[in-house]
Amino acid sequence: MTMTTETLIKKVHEKVGVMDEYGKQLLSAAMEILQSDDENVKLPPSDESFVSQNISMEEYVALPSPERSRYQSDAEERNRSWIEKQFKNLDANWIMVIDGQVVKHGATLDDYPEDEEIYALQEKTGKCPFVFFSSFLLAIEENVTTWHKTNRRGDAYPALSLTISGNNKQFATEADLDTGAVGCYCALDLLQAKGIIKILPKDIQQISQHLSQPFVYFTKQAWLELVDENGAGRRLRTSLICVNDWPNSPFTTINPNRTFLLGRNVLLNLRPRIVLDFDALLSEVEFKTTTT
Repeated sequence: MTMTTETLIKKVHEKVGVMDEYGKQLLSAAMEILQSDDENVKLPPSDESFVSQNISMEEYVALPSPERSRYQSDAEERNRSWIEKQFKNLDANWIMVIDGQVVKHGATLDDYPEDEEIYALQEKTGKCPFVFFSSFLLAIEENVTTWHKTNRRGDAYPALSLTISGNNKQFATEADLDTGAVGCYCALDLLQAKGIIKILPKDIQQISQHLSQPFVYFTKQAWLELVDENGAGRRLRTSLICVNDWPNSPFTTINPNRTFLLGRNVLLNLRPRIVLDFDALLSEVEFKTTTT
């Protein structure tokens, strides 16, 4: 639903004046058609105003999983021009929208709100926010010429040892390093099993594409830590793109054993010196020490 019949009648009344009952009936019939399940009936995208309506949290929680993703993706399609305009005006790469207003925004995933902040917003407004990410933020430009063995002969993917923590739990893993990706992509089920994140019915479920294949994901916060060869460590709290059904996602097409894809945003924040040994297929991390 993008607009109630009452709202439409009010807007038409403001433009053309008082309508008779027949006119109201025509508008009501038109709204019923537009709100039907007929996939052939679509309104054109709008760049002047946000034309989608937030549903209540009760309605969102009651939706089956595919419809939760569609709730977000349909709004993105309907409001694409408006969304791009907000990205430009706010110098943002993600926005959160309620009642046609941007209520939160940020330039990177490091700015994305914690679960508790989103839950508080849902409680305050009673509505499920729309969340939109720019194409830049979700960009992945994989190159397949390095460290973890892939399913291509003679190929491997560079990997870094990484500790992930959250909810007083932590575990170590080897993440595929990909400077062609901005953010971090990981297996949702693995992080849930390790107790790092929790998925609740009210969490915002979204859908995107990689390698022309769709994937469903949740955005969750966690701590990431890199430790160098001398035992010095640095860590960053950031948002992770937690991908549902990871083994069948596009992220395992090249490396079926991959569980984590480490993007450049974390490295730009932690600023390690990384040596990639293409002979031994080893990665070495070093943090510069500051002297006073």
